[in-house]
Amino acid sequence: MRSAIVRSALALALVAGVAACAPAPSGNVVAAGSAQTASTVSFGTVVSGRAVAVQGGQGGQLAGAVLGGLAGAALGQNVGGGTGKVVATGVGATAGAAAGLQAGKSAGGHQSIEWTIRMDNGATIAVIQAEPQFAVGQRVQVITGGGETRLAAA
Repeated sequence: MRSAIVRSALALALVAGVAACAPAPSGNVVAAGSAQTASTVSFGTVVSGRAVAVQGGQGGQLAGAVLGGLAGAALGQNVGGGTGKVVATGVGATAGAAAGLQAGKSAGGHQSIEWTIRMDNGATIAVIQAEPQFAVGQRVQVITGGGETRLAAA
């Protein structure tokens, strides 16, 4: 039983580690499903840019909670005997899941930039994208397709 818990914990740690390695949003990186699809290109001018913190996704939170719960349960198994061991395992699992959830919320987070763009048609949009960086007044392409919008130099 203990080896099964350890194997599960190691597998979840690997999944959480891979999820944390996801790249920051970039105008130079596109999803594989975006290849060979048409996108709409509009033009605008950068009005401003401001630093924003992008929080980790739900996957990191779930993996953190499950991994923390398993670790807490494994530690609780080493406390006491009989009913005390059962209670310690439950408390350990609950406390571990809560701690893992909090750790998962911060995992995968990163700094990015929210760019405000005045479109040629007069509309104003905001796009969160870390790279490339632009200067206020710079002309940019606004590329929209597949539910995503990215910016590139015009």
